[in-house]
Amino acid sequence: MVLLSDVKNSNKTTIIIHGVQSRYQTHMEKLVKKAVKNGLNALESGVIPGYGVMYLFIANKIREAAILAGNKESIAMEGIADVMDDIYKTLIRNAGDNRTDVYLLTKKSIADGTISIKNNIPANLFISELQRTKETIISMLRTDEVLSAKPLYKTESFGGESSVVTIFTSDGCPWCARTKEYLRSRGVSFKEINVSRDPSGIQKMINVSGQTGTPVIVIKGEVVVGFDEARLNQLI
Repeated sequence: MVLLSDVKNSNKTTIIIHGVQSRYQTHMEKLVKKAVKNGLNALESGVIPGYGVMYLFIANKIREAAILAGNKESIAMEGIADVMDDIYKTLIRNAGDNRTDVYLLTKKSIADGTISIKNNIPANLFISELQRTKETIISMLRTDEVLSAKPLYKTESFGGESSVVTIFTSDGCPWCARTKEYLRSRGVSFKEINVSRDPSGIQKMINVSGQTGTPVIVIKGEVVVGFDEARLNQLI
């Protein structure tokens, strides 16, 4: 640890590090500069737990808010909290640790208020990461809207309407996401009806397929239930 005290002119402080071989000097200089910068950031914005532990704190707060909400939105909030947990578990796995043991130990430490404060990071670094993540997600959603809105070709009459390829989906359906990804990879535009958000779409889906599960795809009047890649290849 390098401790600076009673510095008269902080703009001209010199840090001398002994015992560094010449071949490591440049790398060490970068590390020192980074450490000083992080220290200044910490003084300005405060510190938060590092090593991804903050994701567990966020998950706990979201779950608390979900309980207070007590409506349908709470289901989505619980899902987001689960994602926060998964991010932390992924970080544990990438670090080579036992995901289950470390996750449970950290959760217990948070509940007991005994979480280690040795491994902290400047708060603004974490906030910057969240901001970049938000911008990336917004960009992906906008791209999805553009791809979904662009008609490629017309199919036969469906439900009394002329429509592009139609796919019935629902929230949290992994096969729905995979089907949409497949259609985009083939350059096929489609009209999406999310039955979780459009109750009238449920009956429409049942009428054309006799099924209540998603995804259901309608192509040229033909109905494909589930992600059946072989069948989709035949129709596209």
